[in-house]
Amino acid sequence: MTLIELEKKYSKNFFKNYKQLIKLYDEIKSSIPISLENKDITKAILLRMKAYYEAQYKIKSFLNKKYAQSASDFFVETIIFYLKLFLEKNNIDIKAFSEKLIKLKGLAIRPDISIWKEDKIVLIIECKTQLGWNRNKWEDDFIKRDLVIKKMFPHAKSFLLIMTSNNWSGIPKEHKKSGKQYFILSNDWLSRIDEDKIDTYIINPIEDLFKYILL
Repeated sequence: MTLIELEKKYSKNFFKNYKQLIKLYDEIKSSIPISLENKDITKAILLRMKAYYEAQYKIKSFLNKKYAQSASDFFVETIIFYLKLFLEKNNIDIKAFSEKLIKLKGLAIRPDISIWKEDKIVLIIECKTQLGWNRNKWEDDFIKRDLVIKKMFPHAKSFLLIMTSNNWSGIPKEHKKSGKQYFILSNDWLSRIDEDKIDTYIINPIEDLFKYILL
């Protein structure tokens, strides 16, 4: 077998992964109930992110990379996967988009996730894996972006979704916006969580954020 033949064989795995994603989506949509009264969506997101990090760390070690591949895009993809499922399974007549450019009245933004009803934004979700590098300015930055969104769509709601509180001080539970506008999924780094004790890592279940879509 030649180098090119081997590479073609390996490269087909990328498309297989896509097909497995579609298969998973269709199976959940057709036969698996999704409830906002438990934490199954949150657990599923954490499990997928854990698998992603474990694979990337192994690749990093094997190729002597200084840094593992960024997980930020994969985190957004995972969130919108379950958000899309939730909307479709419940026949909610709104649509979710990732990184859709929004221009209005001289302003322009590209939110991680925007949810639309016809031509109006219902809700914005900014997704971060963690806030270690921006631990002192994250809230100021979020408020500024929220003001921009409000100028464009006065009734739109904005939320901040953070994968983990690890590597920064986190948002205190007593913060008035904790679990209401600011959501942190896990209290530890995803590659370290124990799958059998996953409940113990959850801070703010994403199901509580999804409930705001129904309001």
